[in-house]
Amino acid sequence: MQRSTQNPPSIRPRAMALAELMDPAVATAQSAAATQPETERRASATTNWDRLTPNSRWYRVGRPLLDVALLVVAAPAALALGCLVAVGSALSFGSVRRVFFVQPRVGQRGRIFKLVKFRTMREPTGSVFDAWSGGDQARVTSWGKFLRSTHLDELPQLYNVLRGDMSFIGPRPEMAEVEAWANTEVHGFSDRLAIKPGITGLAQVTQGYTPRDADAYRRKLAINLEYLARLSWQSDLEILGRTLVWMALGRGWKWRGKRS
Repeated sequence: MQRSTQNPPSIRPRAMALAELMDPAVATAQSAAATQPETERRASATTNWDRLTPNSRWYRVGRPLLDVALLVVAAPAALALGCLVAVGSALSFGSVRRVFFVQPRVGQRGRIFKLVKFRTMREPTGSVFDAWSGGDQARVTSWGKFLRSTHLDELPQLYNVLRGDMSFIGPRPEMAEVEAWANTEVHGFSDRLAIKPGITGLAQVTQGYTPRDADAYRRKLAINLEYLARLSWQSDLEILGRTLVWMALGRGWKWRGKRS
């Protein structure tokens, strides 16, 4: 049965409902983006996803096959490495229950899914969005910095790829609150969601972790749209290669853009 291309009327109610279940802090502290649901709703409703979605054979056939092949090849090593990281995380955070971090994110065409990562930060004192707005560096543990610099915190997202929520390569998915904020600051920011979000992507290997800065997010959108425009097997293999280099050199957690 063909999947409907009709856009969801709003992503925020579902995101907040899931976030309240996953993080009690979200239920007790409304984020700054809570005042922006109408902006987010308009962005989702007015986006012409069919026009933005690539129609190349590589996108329709090659990328899904690449995801399957990478899952098969990476699964054994990722499972073994993931077990070691899980032990380290349990020791670092003092509990096996705090090994994983699960958070609602905005995926393809505005759909909400639960992204899984290895935990790298301490719990925020207020809302997650407010903590992100103030800069998350102070909450990142020493172990978390290592995981982020090597991208090992992303290993559990192989589960998201297996579920079909994500691809190996694509634009990084944002929190619903960040997505709402970005849509007020950057026109057409949601356009990048015409394809599945990725574990890694062109913007990530170019910019690193993006701070709360409108110019940085404009650049992030421009890079993602550039990727959509020239999507090919060559560009995907190039991004995979650059990601592996970043992991080996421990350069993942760095802001590499330029502020105006």
